[in-house]
Amino acid sequence: MESLAVWAGRWNATNARARMAIGAAALLAILAAAGYGIVLHPARGPLFSSPLYPGQLAEVEEQLAAWNVAFTPIDRNVVVADGRRSTLLLRLALAGLPHAHVADSTEALAGIGVLTPQSVVDAQTRVGLAGDIERALRGMRGVRDARVIIAPARRASFADESAAPATASVRIRSIDGMQIDADEARGIRRFVAASVPELQPQRVTLLDDRGNAFDALAEAGSAGGARLERMLQGALDRAFGAGSTIVRVVDERDPSRRTIATLTRAPYGGGALNESTTSESYRKGGLGYDRSSARRERGLAQRRVRESVPAGALRRRDVAVLVDARRVADLGAIRTLVRAAAGIDTHRGDRLVVEALPFTRARHRSRDGWWLAYGAIVPLLPSVLGIVALLFALRALRAPMRWAARIALRALRRRPGAREIGGYAPMQLRGALRDEPPHAAAAMMSALPASTVAAVLELYPPEERAAILRNMARTRSPLVPSADEFF
Repeated sequence: MESLAVWAGRWNATNARARMAIGAAALLAILAAAGYGIVLHPARGPLFSSPLYPGQLAEVEEQLAAWNVAFTPIDRNVVVADGRRSTLLLRLALAGLPHAHVADSTEALAGIGVLTPQSVVDAQTRVGLAGDIERALRGMRGVRDARVIIAPARRASFADESAAPATASVRIRSIDGMQIDADEARGIRRFVAASVPELQPQRVTLLDDRGNAFDALAEAGSAGGARLERMLQGALDRAFGAGSTIVRVVDERDPSRRTIATLTRAPYGGGALNESTTSESYRKGGLGYDRSSARRERGLAQRRVRESVPAGALRRRDVAVLVDARRVADLGAIRTLVRAAAGIDTHRGDRLVVEALPFTRARHRSRDGWWLAYGAIVPLLPSVLGIVALLFALRALRAPMRWAARIALRALRRRPGAREIGGYAPMQLRGALRDEPPHAAAAMMSALPASTVAAVLELYPPEERAAILRNMARTRSPLVPSADEFF
């Protein structure tokens, strides 16, 4: 407060010309700052032509923040620079944002009343349940968008009708370059089945973004190939650095089911199946010759085994590894590692290809001194041009401004009311100033001769006379008037 009083006293002690100069300088500074902000501040506008839903707005704001894009959130929209609007809309469209709005259970059942038919209530319940499932599936890894259609269970109303179980169809739109393996497909089926009453996981049809169903064979093939591909890519990235290798795995599966029958024969006991013996003997005393033979057969045991091979058995595996020639030189180590990790079997027909190629990279342009100078000067050009234009305008208006300043100073120096008050009697002046406050009466009397002022002051009471004299004694107007002057 003391410093404020000191500054107020200094301001009150300053003459009128200095006050005018300071005020003019402050006004010019404000105008220059406003012009600088208007010239340099880019034009801004809403990003989307139509308002967004709260969920869509949250997705867009999160993505813009991840891209480090300056934006201002407003009611159901965001404001960005007009020059970047087309680029941001294109990037958001490529990223699949914002998702199409789907009504959840709260929104779908908001218009349900007491008199709403039960069929409408059931339909809106299915719509809200499908929306809840779609929003949940959008948060899974590799899923960009999802669409769910639920067909509830239908009970038989008549004897000639048959009941229909609950079914569901799920269309998954995956992110580019990512695949859904068998475990994830089974998880999606179980999640949808657990969300819908009386729905079994095997009655959930799962489609990809091209309309292909995730059947058992496709799931088995994609599961083995995708899992092995991720494992090999992660191992090579850890060993040689991210981006130095590209791994692709293709598994060829047997689409047919086969049954293999095996017949095994074995004798009972440990001997041979057939056994024959022959013996011969001679008599010494006379001429004689004896020969005997015997044959014995054992029992036979047979065993028939039937083995069923399901569809999807691995028939052949092909693995291709592309190596950046600028970063990795030891192809033998990569070939050995991949052969052991992928289980390459040459007798089965597996193939392993490892090739070194120069990867394409974006070229970084060198930033020389001229480019840096250009980047530093161009943002300042609007301000420099504005200042130059202001100086030329001030130079052109120098004579009119000088004339206006002279007129203003002459008006300030002129005492107001001298012509109106001069020539009147003191009693008339006292009557004219009867209802005026002390500071106003002092301002009027300051233009009168001293003798007239003394004659008029003699007609005032002592208290009012003292107040008028105090106001007439001030050479400068105060920054803040007193309370009696204010009221």
